[in-house]
Amino acid sequence: MENKELIEKGISLARGGYFKEAIKIFEEGICFTQDPKAMSYYALCVAEVEGDYNKAISLCLVAAGREFYNPDIYLNIGRIFILKGQKAFAVKSFTKGLKISKTHQGLINAIKKLGVRRKPIVPFLPRHSFINKFLGKSVYSLTSKT
Repeated sequence: MENKELIEKGISLARGGYFKEAIKIFEEGICFTQDPKAMSYYALCVAEVEGDYNKAISLCLVAAGREFYNPDIYLNIGRIFILKGQKAFAVKSFTKGLKISKTHQGLINAIKKLGVRRKPIVPFLPRHSFINKFLGKSVYSLTSKT
């Protein structure tokens, strides 16, 4: 198979959740190194299968450095951060991707799935303070009725 075909097949497998199979395809001829998007999907596979989050994040950052305008790369970085248990970094990555493409469905779904919170009503008080909880619930109940 030609490298371009290998890359497309690997990306397709990774998107479908077949991470072990995708790794085998990507490593065939080390084709993932030639395409930043493929590199980010390979990194996601490494995180899912091998659990090597640092390697996966490094690969994604290299990919983002080469193709900083590709929202798929930021989606994959965010997914790796979620696997690593770092939700805050995942949200930042998804947000950065949405700045590039406001209609990217994968990023929109990822943000919705995380359930990103609104900012506290009184920003200089902690989120868990009584005042913020009370005002937040009040504002929510008023806005959800309309």
